[in-house]
Formats: sequence, structure tokens, C-alpha cells
Amino acid sequence: MSSVVPVLFKVPLLLLAAYSNFITFTPPNPRTAPDEQSKYATAKWIVRQVRPPWVRALEKTITQSFILFEVATILAMYAPSSLAQQVLPMLAWRPASSALGVRLTSTFLVGAVLCAIGGVVRILCYRALGRHFTFELSLRKDHKLVTDGPYSVVRHPSYTALIMVTVGTLLCLTGSGSWLSESGILNTLIGRLLVIAWAAEVVWIPIVMILRVGTEDEILRKEFKDEWEAWSKRTPYKLIPGLI
Repeated sequence: MSSVVPVLFKVPLLLLAAYSNFITFTPPNPRTAPDEQSKYATAKWIVRQVRPPWVRALEKTITQSFILFEVATILAMYAPSSLAQQVLPMLAWRPASSALGVRLTSTFLVGAVLCAIGGVVRILCYRALGRHFTFELSLRKDHKLVTDGPYSVVRHPSYTALIMVTVGTLLCLTGSGSWLSESGILNTLIGRLLVIAWAAEVVWIPIVMILRVGTEDEILRKEFKDEWEAWSKRTPYKLIPGLI
């Protein structure tokens, strides 16, 4: 595919993936008060966990750094040879010519599409819920059950969006033709440990979100009773229309 479509086409798609990640993992509202989280106090410990801000910031920084390194590598490939010879060795752990392996692949395109759609859905969820959208499991004061917009398609669209962005990011940044796979960083012990820790953290987030689904449904059912029951009948699927 790279012989047909210039690798430079990856740059805007990588920036789009970066923006989708920023939107998805940045809280749209301040942290809720302890009393607003009280109705979830009996939920399992694992589903009540919210990553500390410093962990969230570190994960986002690493993700954005991988994207930045790939963008810089691609731009250097189009720079004058004298400049490229100076820049590319700083972005690789093996001969600079390995940068030529960075290319556009079908796997990357699938990942970019997932990131784009997931980012848009996440924004729609923020807008639909407004002040009620929090990263913590909570019921705000004067909480309302939102059933329109993306919440008329599935009951937990924000988690669907997060999973899409997470899977898309992994496809974009770790597949064949990516900076991570072509730069040689995975040939170093520190590089392998860093990437494994980062990937584990990225994968862990949607797992926790999936585990939350049942807990959220149960608490909302108890809080809104008939209103929730009517919504669940109109919107029977939790994450994927027609499947789950």
C-alpha cells in the first residue's frame, strides 16, 4: 500500500489519533465529591478504580511521544538528505535506513478509522451527559437519566468509544510499518519493558470499563426504576448494536 499512497499521508492520521486519545482520556468535568460516589460504595473494588491523575498523564505522554516520534521520522524522510542524515539516527536504535520501513499499512488505516470514530462518539457522549459525565462511578446531585443521542443506540456508548480508541491506538502504533516496530526500540531491554508496560496499561483500561457496565446498569436501575426499565427495553444493547 505504501507504494501507492505516500507515507506522508500517515501524518494527519497520526495527529487525528493523538487528538482522539487526548479527548478520550481527559476528564470533561472535575472529580466528583465523595458523597456523589456513595451509591457505588458497595461495588467491587476493581470497577470503582480511577487511575490517579499522574498515571493518566504518564500514559498519555508516552502515547503522544510514540506518535510524535513517528511523525518526526516521516517528516525527516521528506527532508533534504543532509538534514535527514542528522535527524533519523536520533529516532532509531539501528541504522537510520530502517526508518524507510515506516509505511502506511491496512492495519494502520483500520486503527486510524477506529480512533476517529471513537473520538467523535466520545465527544457526543460528553455533550449528551454534560456535567453528569465523570470518570468516577457516581450519581450527581439532581442526576438525570440521559437516553437520547448516542445513549439511544447503546446504553454505554462512551465505553464503546473508549474501546475503539484503545484498539485503534494499538493498531496504529504497534503494527508492522509503525515507528515502534521499525525503529529498533523493541530490540533493547528498556524499550521492550517500556512498551510492554505501556501496552498493558492501555489494554487494562477497557477491561475495567467492560467490568463496570453491569454495575452501572444495576445502580441506575435502582435509582431511576421504571424510567430505566423503559430505556433498557428501547435500548437493549449495552456496547455494540445487535451484538452486546
